[in-house]
Amino acid sequence: MARRKQGRRIKRKTQKETDTAAEAEPTDPRAFVFTKGKAPAALKALCNDLKSVMSPNTARALRAQKRNRLRDFVAVAGQLKVSFFLIFSNTAKASYLRLVRSPRGPTLTFRINAYTLASDLAATQRRPYSPGHGIWQSAPLLVLSDFDTETAHEKLTATMMQNLFPTIKVRTLNIAACRRVVLFHHRSESEGGGVELRQYVIKANTTNVSRGVKKLMRAGNKLPSLGKYTDIAEYMLKGGYSSESGGETDDEEKVQLPQDYVGRGATRGQQVGIKLREIGPRIRMELVKVQEGLCDGAVLYHAHVHKEPEEAEAMAARVSEREAARELRRKQQELNVASKRAKAEEKSAKRKRRREADGAGQATDRNADADAGADDGDDDGDYGFDVDDGYDADGLAVEEEEVTDAE
Repeated sequence: MARRKQGRRIKRKTQKETDTAAEAEPTDPRAFVFTKGKAPAALKALCNDLKSVMSPNTARALRAQKRNRLRDFVAVAGQLKVSFFLIFSNTAKASYLRLVRSPRGPTLTFRINAYTLASDLAATQRRPYSPGHGIWQSAPLLVLSDFDTETAHEKLTATMMQNLFPTIKVRTLNIAACRRVVLFHHRSESEGGGVELRQYVIKANTTNVSRGVKKLMRAGNKLPSLGKYTDIAEYMLKGGYSSESGGETDDEEKVQLPQDYVGRGATRGQQVGIKLREIGPRIRMELVKVQEGLCDGAVLYHAHVHKEPEEAEAMAARVSEREAARELRRKQQELNVASKRAKAEEKSAKRKRRREADGAGQATDRNADADAGADDGDDDGDYGFDVDDGYDADGLAVEEEEVTDAE
């Protein structure tokens, strides 16, 4: 603490110290997930499920109002360091998902062919997994499957989906934070085509362990009743394995943990079997259109419309003309705003000068009145009449007597 001199504190550091290294580090990619226009309840539920997939790098409490426009989200995206928009919309024919890179594009439009909510998937499972609060506190691992990098639109799709999630830093990775896996699988033409999205939770189970040992591990400090067994080995071996594949886990699924992981017996150096349990949602969608800008601009790819090079050039020319006209209107609007602002400032300055002139005139009139009052106080008589001017003290005129020469 700084010393005090004569009862006052002396400031030693007036500049707040900042960590420039932390500010220079790029942040994890963030995304807004919301619906646009009228959407059915099932599509809104799917939007909420996709927010869970993008957690924790999304605003789960975001609610788009009817009066909100796309420019409203773009305006706040820069301040919040949001770089992606996932926009759900619905028409009479189908539902769509737009993947947008803010603020300049490109925009990928997917047609949603089929989807399954997380709640519906859990209802079909015999023993559904209930995800806790902890699995949403870290970003999922991303798996891209069967994307052809030689095709331009597929390569762009894979790049956009890869940039949705943060990169893995192997040297500083904490494996306990790896709780989920998000899979984007490009379906072949025989499978129907399109892209399929699935989400799984990672489970680490101890291998080559009987059911009795697992019961002991789950019991913790409380021991089970062994009164009906003659030997502890009978209890250990009677139950067998916990499942049909519990003792036949493939070597590819067995790993030795380099760090402590979440789960019973998943400690450092322990050999465990990695299992994936699907928690949903499922989305099967088809890439329909790729646009150059932010939900606007030249169409770089269209699944159902194929144009000749001449038509594409003509369309590009029309788009450039429209953008030039828009830029001209924007500049003209800026000039109009500047002109109106200058006129308003000039009017305000005139009004200010007029007020100052009126104030100076009123001050001059007051001084003149004061001087006039002082002059009136110096006159003879009570009413300000001068006797020498032909008036008496009462203000009555005095008749002049004719003076004749005395003969």
